[in-house]
Amino acid sequence: MNRRTAEHPAPAPARRGFTLLETLLVIAMISMLMGVMIGGATSLLKGTARSDPEDALLSLMQRMRRKAVETGRETELRQTERLAGEEGPDFVWNDGRDEREERLPVREDVQVRVIGPEVDGAILIGGRAQEDPVPRIRFHPDGTCDRVRLEVVRDGNRSVLPIDPLTCAPLPAENAR
Repeated sequence: MNRRTAEHPAPAPARRGFTLLETLLVIAMISMLMGVMIGGATSLLKGTARSDPEDALLSLMQRMRRKAVETGRETELRQTERLAGEEGPDFVWNDGRDEREERLPVREDVQVRVIGPEVDGAILIGGRAQEDPVPRIRFHPDGTCDRVRLEVVRDGNRSVLPIDPLTCAPLPAENAR
């Protein structure tokens, strides 16, 4: 028997699973990678949304709607007129307690305005409809808002997005009237 044991030693017990230290190291590395990826993606998305005036205005409208619902008070968003090159806010909002100013990002190739819901009062100048901006948009505590449209001029091309008064979100362009 001794000879057989020397020729064929007893197999070493098979190592199964990972040690606690190995598991903790893998978890730490995964959490560090996730932190870097989530942090980078968040700043990337914020920078993208804030660099486009159209997205910034739609985001502002959703914030005002949410504020009206949360506070239970009507919130008003007023559009201010600025001359070219003039500094100042693009919008001023008021919820009955606070009044704050909001400035949209500036891009030379994009202009946005909030215009009325109907095109009856439009004037054609050079083949394009010229409409006056609405002085204000009201957001109600029930989550609705005034009927308005968003006029976006991007690289000289005008598009009009109607805003759904029930959700305060843009509708498809075919419903622009």
